[in-house]
Amino acid sequence: MSEIQLDQVLARVAVSRRYRHVAADVVERLAAEEIPKSRNLADAEKRTKRRLHQIFGAYTGQPDYAAKLRLLADALASGDDAAVRDVCRAAMGGHVSTRERLPFLDQFYRDVFAVTGVPSVICDIACGLNPLAAPWMGLPADARYIGCDIDEQLVGFVAGALDLFGIDARVTVQDIVTAAPSETCDVAMLLKSVPCLDQQDRATAARVLAAVRARWYVVSFPSQSIGGRTKGMARTYRERFSALLDELGWQSRTIHERYMASELVFIIDGEGGSA
Repeated sequence: MSEIQLDQVLARVAVSRRYRHVAADVVERLAAEEIPKSRNLADAEKRTKRRLHQIFGAYTGQPDYAAKLRLLADALASGDDAAVRDVCRAAMGGHVSTRERLPFLDQFYRDVFAVTGVPSVICDIACGLNPLAAPWMGLPADARYIGCDIDEQLVGFVAGALDLFGIDARVTVQDIVTAAPSETCDVAMLLKSVPCLDQQDRATAARVLAAVRARWYVVSFPSQSIGGRTKGMARTYRERFSALLDELGWQSRTIHERYMASELVFIIDGEGGSA
């Protein structure tokens, strides 16, 4: 049995500037998985941080969220919609997932909502900075936005931004690997997160989608790596999506596929129907 103590590893990660705001239960889960493989405490810390990098650190830096929120508040106060969108674009540029979507952001929600209709209740699972795209969504005045992610600072920023937009929102810090959200909504989105979930527990994506009760589900995959590699990725993720449908028993549901530059998008009819 390993002599490395879990609390020792957690204490080391807790003082890390990069990962100290990641949900404690995520860090604890990953550390517990890595300790039995580790030679010593330093190795356990290194392995845990490597896992955190794979699911979080590789996608975002260490932005000044308070400053970004002030910029957004100032832009909204000015009444200049273009300025608001500029601030949102700059903020979304701080996360790989949303940065890759910026060149086709107008097309993304136009094409998705053309199928689903504009939702009154949206559930954004592993949301990242995607809620900053609210100005492009055209949500109704009484819309409700539900989101979750694993970083406390990011969640606080997103919640603050949605509040400034005047959107009724609930954004929480949540480890969906161990606690899948249970929501009822018009549209549930799991955008480019399946590969990260698969690195932790391949059963998670299906478990999460099964737990959310939605009229429509929007699941997307990156069609290129962070480094820009594209070869074979679309084929690989179409196969992964097909396997996900098998896991869920959703093979007969109507699926709408959209390929948008760097993102492969699947829109799934939550009420079934023939493919």
